[in-house]
Amino acid sequence: MNGAWGTRHSFARTMLRRAASHQWRVTKSRLELDELGRGTAVYTIDAEGYSLKFIAFCQALEESERTDRVIANAWDVTAALIEGVLSPEREAELRRNVTVQEQGRTDPETIIMTRANRSARFFDYVSDCLAAGIQPDVAKIGPSPYLIRSTAFYGNGKFGLKELATLPAGHPLSVPYRSQMLAAWLLRELSMDLVEHVAKAKARAAGTDAVPLNAQWGKYFGLGNATGLGMVPFLVNHPGYLDAWCKLRELPLAVGLAASYAPENPDLGRVVELLDRADRHLAEKSELKTVPFLSTDSIRPQLRQLLRELQTFMASGGKAAPVLARLHELAADLSPEARGLFASIVIELRNDFDQEADALLTVAAPPAFDPAMRCGELRALLEQNYGWTRSYDFAAPEHSLYYWYTSADSEEPRRAQRTQKAAGTVEHCTDVARRINTLTADLAAFPDGASVAEFLLAHPDDRFAAERIQQTKDYRYGDVQDNLVDAQFLPLSTQRFQLATYGMNNFSPQSTDWVRVTLFSGAPRVAEVMSGTDDDDWLFPLAPEGEK
Repeated sequence: MNGAWGTRHSFARTMLRRAASHQWRVTKSRLELDELGRGTAVYTIDAEGYSLKFIAFCQALEESERTDRVIANAWDVTAALIEGVLSPEREAELRRNVTVQEQGRTDPETIIMTRANRSARFFDYVSDCLAAGIQPDVAKIGPSPYLIRSTAFYGNGKFGLKELATLPAGHPLSVPYRSQMLAAWLLRELSMDLVEHVAKAKARAAGTDAVPLNAQWGKYFGLGNATGLGMVPFLVNHPGYLDAWCKLRELPLAVGLAASYAPENPDLGRVVELLDRADRHLAEKSELKTVPFLSTDSIRPQLRQLLRELQTFMASGGKAAPVLARLHELAADLSPEARGLFASIVIELRNDFDQEADALLTVAAPPAFDPAMRCGELRALLEQNYGWTRSYDFAAPEHSLYYWYTSADSEEPRRAQRTQKAAGTVEHCTDVARRINTLTADLAAFPDGASVAEFLLAHPDDRFAAERIQQTKDYRYGDVQDNLVDAQFLPLSTQRFQLATYGMNNFSPQSTDWVRVTLFSGAPRVAEVMSGTDDDDWLFPLAPEGEK
């Protein structure tokens, strides 16, 4: 998890691949904005016979009014992805509710609700450049290219939004997270329309001619984002999703590593190309704050070592061999980052897993808890799947230093030291290893033939652990095999894995608990997807070259 990179099966990539292959059409229906970019924007999406609209309500806040926290009460942009007719009455209702986000409620044909703020560093700078007739300077933008940063993509029944399960089979958004990715992509498109509109207004006032972002910059700018501790309990609470997301990586990777390649195989040339591009991508990110992850300057020599090994094999003229498996083992010895990056390259070679990847994301609800199960069967499942928990000695205070809870002030998950836990605080069940170890000790006194119900009557606090063992029995990757309450646990690791699965890059930790990222950097814009010119090749995006 510490070294995860996006892959061709990350949600952003799969959404755009579906849009391109099924020829989705996006029309800018309305852009009613004043000279500061305040007003309303509407995009219409024709996706495989379904009509969707993305409506955004825009304002221009003072920088002092901007915050990316959940508890914010104003944003530069609030928006919704909707299905059905956008009548004046419905638009007025959306305006009342979407603009206040968590304080509002939507109709059941509204699919996604989101919000974003302008970048204080980049938005005005880019609009000034375009107003002066020039493109931005790569050095001024730095390693995290975005114009606005999003802070949430709400969906699936929250605040009255449409539930995913109500979308019919075959609906283009019936795959989990696809609607969030579509909303994010259109929000990114809006950011560039917005900055170009403001630039034109500035140019008119100055008597100059504004220029639009060129094609290179249009692809390079992504959507900013930041995330904190709230993602960690999600993975713990949804073992089926964790299992599916790991399989998105491990299944195509296993097939790719099992193959033997002759030195002249063109796939190896593709690996060389991607290793070289990854090296150039990392060189451009040298200023990115990455601690406690490995710095980009530290990863680059490791990539060049992999490249030399591969080129030596390609020049050998020898027999076919599992060369990618050998390189993957070498990468794993070098660093988690090198291993994760090389795994993404191996996965990139295969385009025959795309449909299976989509199917994996639809996760069935876990089986109902079975209190009639015999203690012997529960014990056997525990031994089979949770032997890893024995490595933790919870008698040592440092292994139970933290507890997880929901902060009443921030309305977000947090962790704090257990010694500071206030009476009545509800603790999240993120301490899976600790609870399993407690159950193991308690279960030792019960005969195999006793029922789990009888056991829980004597040990009711073991209910979560017993249910967890049953719930995950069919999963290969159902648990983060770590102690989440340990003094040494690094939340950033699970956050990075989840964000990479979404398709984000430019991981820049700001503490041990939260990280800044970019989504859709390098991705095609609307015009490229509609024209069919997108080649779905934007792993390791590169910055524009000079001012064009």
